[in-house]
Amino acid sequence: MVVIAIIAILAGVAIPGVAGWLPNYRLKAAARGIISNFQKAKMEAVKRHRVVIINFTTGAYSPGGQVGSYLVFVDDNPANGAFDAGEPVLAQVNMPKNVSLYNTTFPGHSTGFNSRGLPTSGAATYFAPMRNNNSRYYRIALSPAGSIRLQTSIDGATWN
Repeated sequence: MVVIAIIAILAGVAIPGVAGWLPNYRLKAAARGIISNFQKAKMEAVKRHRVVIINFTTGAYSPGGQVGSYLVFVDDNPANGAFDAGEPVLAQVNMPKNVSLYNTTFPGHSTGFNSRGLPTSGAATYFAPMRNNNSRYYRIALSPAGSIRLQTSIDGATWN
């Protein structure tokens, strides 16, 4: 009985900590997933000698999350920057619970990589910011040279 009581007390102390930690974990996992898909898009563009597009759908921030998504596809039928029937889809991802993809600075909320692995979005650094219900912010930065970085913020204004 004493052992069961100790386990119950420890569980009572640990559960609130895990509940506060879970949204941060989901946000970081979503950000790493986007980075992984950016790298996949870059490699597939070089491998296939085609343009690979990442098209973002954003929405207004919601504490419950599940706002926003993105589609990664090979743009070859015709190569027009838009998803057309028959084009291969490499990834289609919806944001998880407690995570909102609320904006991008990519022109037309879309970017991609050409057959040399360089961004199609031009000569500026563009961002895809995300937020969770604990006021944590992550954003993916894509440089003109194709460098992909993860940046963090606690206020959405100052980034590391």
